[in-house]
Amino acid sequence: MIALVIIGVVSALTLPTLLTKINDTVTKNKIAVFERKLSKGTDLLNIEYGIGPYYNGANPSYEFAQALSKHLKIVTICDKDNLRNCVPYDSIHADEKDLKISDIKSGYDLGVNNNDYTDVAGIVLADGTPMILSWNKNCPVSDPDTVEKGQTTACISGIYDLNGAKGPNKFGKDVIGLNSSHIGWLNFAGLKITPPFTPIPITVDEYCTKQADKTWVLNENGEKYGIQYCALRYSTPIEKDYLAGAKKTCYELGGHLASIEDLNAIGNYIYNKTNFNSNKTQNNLVLDESKLGPLYGLGSSWCAIWQREASEGAYMGWAKCFKKNQMSSTYNTGWFGKGNSTPNAICVKNSN
Repeated sequence: MIALVIIGVVSALTLPTLLTKINDTVTKNKIAVFERKLSKGTDLLNIEYGIGPYYNGANPSYEFAQALSKHLKIVTICDKDNLRNCVPYDSIHADEKDLKISDIKSGYDLGVNNNDYTDVAGIVLADGTPMILSWNKNCPVSDPDTVEKGQTTACISGIYDLNGAKGPNKFGKDVIGLNSSHIGWLNFAGLKITPPFTPIPITVDEYCTKQADKTWVLNENGEKYGIQYCALRYSTPIEKDYLAGAKKTCYELGGHLASIEDLNAIGNYIYNKTNFNSNKTQNNLVLDESKLGPLYGLGSSWCAIWQREASEGAYMGWAKCFKKNQMSSTYNTGWFGKGNSTPNAICVKNSN
């Protein structure tokens, strides 16, 4: 009898943790399966038709979905005024506020701060997965012979639900963003944040002004976005500034790009530590994957997240990397020049 009681107590202590890990693994597998299907469909579409600005009607996302249906098993396509015919519930839940499906009309509603994503469409895959997608109507033409497989989804943003009608229908849980930063602020590690997202780059002349002596100085936008330097390389503006694009997105969302302190707080939480308080590399860590939630991807090979603080080099930026056993900081290296699209970004609302 005593042995049975001990077994019961041990089970009560260990079972919730075990179930959480199992659920996280199942979620990750579902995400991988869905995105693999989507990538295969867009890869085939690119071979047949090319990925580019070919959908120029009143609803280019709807036209894109129709073209994609030739290469991906889609059973239902809905225009932006009838998304409820594709999504089996009225609202998506988020930490900050719920988002009504009927209010989703453009990429802006899905956290895509780019006016090329002007509309949305709904699709339902043959396995029952619903998705709301926004197509970049000015997506550059890609050569099918040179574009890498799996990269053809770069011009799609949206959300999809791993469980269909089954709850909780919450962003960051069963509702997953694809190239979409947020639908509301998430409570995570004592902060209000967006999930990691790929910044949309901006040009230097948006936030800096060229002077008569050919020097560049920050203008009103630069000050507003919290940018410290004009991104110049040998006095020449770089073509695309991803770090500035991240800061602009965070400003427009009413927050700011994550600082060193913010990223250290995230590190403390996901590694179960309390001593991350510097910009130094931390080794011999154990990533608690059960805590990642909406931050799926941290701990993988693309781990870099832009930091708000700029480097002394005008064309360089700082990024912090989260790996399974290490949280490192990369400072002033060519790999993270401001024109590099590798690092993701996280916006924060309620920190310094």
